[in-house]
Amino acid sequence: MEPNETNTLEQRREFSEVVGLFDSVEKLQSAIDDLLTHGFDRSQISLLAEDDAAREKVGTKSSTEIEDSDEAPRISYIETESLNEGKASLIGLLFYVGAIAGAIAVWTIRGSFAEAIFAGIAAGMVASLIGIGVIKLVQRRQRNWAQAQLARGGLLLWARTWTDDHERAALDAMERNGGHDVHVHTVAPA
Repeated sequence: MEPNETNTLEQRREFSEVVGLFDSVEKLQSAIDDLLTHGFDRSQISLLAEDDAAREKVGTKSSTEIEDSDEAPRISYIETESLNEGKASLIGLLFYVGAIAGAIAVWTIRGSFAEAIFAGIAAGMVASLIGIGVIKLVQRRQRNWAQAQLARGGLLLWARTWTDDHERAALDAMERNGGHDVHVHTVAPA
């Protein structure tokens, strides 16, 4: 068999996913945490994309109507810790940039070191407040995403599985954490 034929066969291989429906963000997060502690990588975990993308792709169908659809737009799961690190980095970066810009501006205009220090701190604080505002917008967007999904009938969670043991682990994790309509479905090759 030619090497190209092997790659083609591997690319066509079907895989299965365990899908579950959750009625709260807390239960969803608990199931994801359970999956991660039982050998799943976050690249194997996905959620329904934001409502605009979902509405464009699947219309106004309910979560139960799209849970087995290969057309359902998905987003990869991002750990809460990673989001928190990103938020902290944004605020820190904005503070740093604001402080440097404010200090340089005052130093060049006024030539006073003390005034430059105070201006830098003030500018950094203002820039940090802008960062906090951006974070609040992101949090509002996340809340709206969850509310839109719940209005569709629940928060969908998919876990890609390659073995029977992984299937059982995903089924157990989702059911143990309050998942409804938890089942396995096969994804057709692209």
